[in-house]
Amino acid sequence: MKKKLLSIALVSIFALTVVSAQDAELAKFNDALTGFLGEVNDALPDNAVVGGTWSDAYIGQIVGIPPHFGIGLAVGVSQFPVKALKEAVALTGAKLPIEELGLPNVALEGRIGGFILPFDIGFRVGGLPKQTLKGAGLELLNFGVDVRYALLKDNLIMPGISVGLGYYHSSGAISYTFNTTQLTAVEIPAGYTVEDQELKIDFGTNVIEAKAQVSKNLIFITPYAGAAVYTAITESTYTLASETNTANKSSFGMRVFGGTSINLLVLKLDVSGMYNVLSQNWGGNVGLRVQL
Repeated sequence: MKKKLLSIALVSIFALTVVSAQDAELAKFNDALTGFLGEVNDALPDNAVVGGTWSDAYIGQIVGIPPHFGIGLAVGVSQFPVKALKEAVALTGAKLPIEELGLPNVALEGRIGGFILPFDIGFRVGGLPKQTLKGAGLELLNFGVDVRYALLKDNLIMPGISVGLGYYHSSGAISYTFNTTQLTAVEIPAGYTVEDQELKIDFGTNVIEAKAQVSKNLIFITPYAGAAVYTAITESTYTLASETNTANKSSFGMRVFGGTSINLLVLKLDVSGMYNVLSQNWGGNVGLRVQL
């Protein structure tokens, strides 16, 4: 009986032809998708802030010899659980072959020193065109800008210390197409035709973050560490046939981060990691840049 109810419920979602699908199995399916929206809203702000941190707490002023600026490419990744999405897919008889997605963050980064006052300004912009990873589609956009003010400049003895404020945005979509041949849990009644259907999850977040950083230039390496707090407004939506649901969340995050750069003349290879002590999400970033 349960299998029959599940079949009726899912056929009504995909084919829109059975009107009696108001049972517990349909509610379970929608609850799983709604749970995934919650996972998205919890994890996405950490993806927005995973990049944008350079090893030097303060790079110096643009007015000088040499002028202080830099530009390069960075690739970050942050934790993106898909447990609830996997549960929703499993209700159809199909399988999502991933337990957790490492959500990437690819960006062009730049930073330019200020003038008169000891500050610098950084920016980043990037994303991914639509990709297919193990059957799931993924597309991303991210950008951000921040300002850092030096409380203490790096010198022979003392480290550099700065405080900063930044704005970051990350958005995109994850999609998965259900093929009727995959729906082994669904008994399609005679006379009905069920077309393939795409489940699409759109998401976006806007983050404002305050941070502090300390670094020490040791000629060939520049180790650094810092802490940050942020506030974020995140929205995610799933669409499947005629079913649409949107979840919004205002959240706070508190993360620690650190790493080092390897310095070869004007080239810097930067490797860093972060951990959000509230959401328990992790992230990492690798960047290569030219910096004066």
